[in-house]
Amino acid sequence: MTWSAYLPVWPLEISPALWLALTLVVAVLVGEVLVRQLRLPRIVGYIGIGVLLGPGGLGLIPQLPATEWRLVVDLALGILLFELGSKVNLRWLKANPWIAGTSLLETVATFVVVFLLLTWFDVAAVTAAVVAAIAIATSPAIVVRTVTESRAQGQVTDRLLLMTALNCIYAVIFHKLAMAAMHGQTGVSFIHTALQPIYLLGGSALLAWLFGITFERIHHYLGHHEETFSFVLFGMIAFATIMASTLKLSPVLVLLVAGLVTRYQRKRTRTFPPHFGSAGAVLVVLMFIANGLAGDLNGLRYSLLLVLLVIAVRTIAKLLSVLALAHYSGIGVRQAMALGLALVPMSSVALLLTLDTAATFPDFGSGLGLVLMSCIVILELVGPIVVQKALQIAGETPDKKT
Repeated sequence: MTWSAYLPVWPLEISPALWLALTLVVAVLVGEVLVRQLRLPRIVGYIGIGVLLGPGGLGLIPQLPATEWRLVVDLALGILLFELGSKVNLRWLKANPWIAGTSLLETVATFVVVFLLLTWFDVAAVTAAVVAAIAIATSPAIVVRTVTESRAQGQVTDRLLLMTALNCIYAVIFHKLAMAAMHGQTGVSFIHTALQPIYLLGGSALLAWLFGITFERIHHYLGHHEETFSFVLFGMIAFATIMASTLKLSPVLVLLVAGLVTRYQRKRTRTFPPHFGSAGAVLVVLMFIANGLAGDLNGLRYSLLLVLLVIAVRTIAKLLSVLALAHYSGIGVRQAMALGLALVPMSSVALLLTLDTAATFPDFGSGLGLVLMSCIVILELVGPIVVQKALQIAGETPDKKT
């Protein structure tokens, strides 16, 4: 027997998972300091520590292999998307169609202003369309987590959840159509260019519907056993996420639409544990850390002016769209200002769409993808604070209600 038979080989080969575990501990402690001392959202600490310690910051945490963190992000995002969908009542759109109009106006305005800005910078139209489509998405992860942590309730909160769900759906649809156009420019035959988004959107909708029907059946039998049902639901979300990826569908659409379907099938909302239990909560925290570790601010060196302008015109488009139809949809100027600002955050959905685009078109990843990644990092750090303050301005958090 030799020393190496029972002693570790030097230098130590440390698994990236260990770094992620250590980052989790530090991020949670920093998050608690932020919420207790500065009354800021914990998410800022989670993402900030990831950015600071990751490859884009001090480099103390090595680049995590995509296969190790992508599944964590997909599962955690799936939980938050289903949770978001299950809180949104689509019947509200029938009672107040001006809310649907506001969502459509905000989506189109965001797409158009970002598209025009990029083409003004001589960006190719099809590439500008891809970036503009991704820019539509408000971060469901940041919105759901901040609303839960702030215990916000009211008109602005409900509209924020609904409009976040809708513009995520619009963002994925616009993105897939723009990607199809990019494929068309590379010489891919028209039939494949047309069928790819049809398969993705139709297949995702079908899988979401099957998930929703199965969910309702299982809840009928296990709904009174909350802990058991949470475990089953967690497993179902994991299954749907992995199945969607295996079938080359959109996990974002599948889980979000599944949540909307289950909420639409019942007249009253059901209250679930936040993030469906402790395991889901841990995954959500890991997701925000992984987002920070994947953060890349090299776009600031690529074009600082373009990064700042994209953030500015995107914010203005969302804010003015809500203000334009505020009176017709039944809210005041103060509430509309709060709602428009709360739609600003970008995070996991935009990040995954950007990475998927860069994986298919490497030139995008080394060019405009860097600009978009910098926008995402900035808005996922600032976004939780903006949402928290907006909900406080609207008077819908416990400490601001009269």
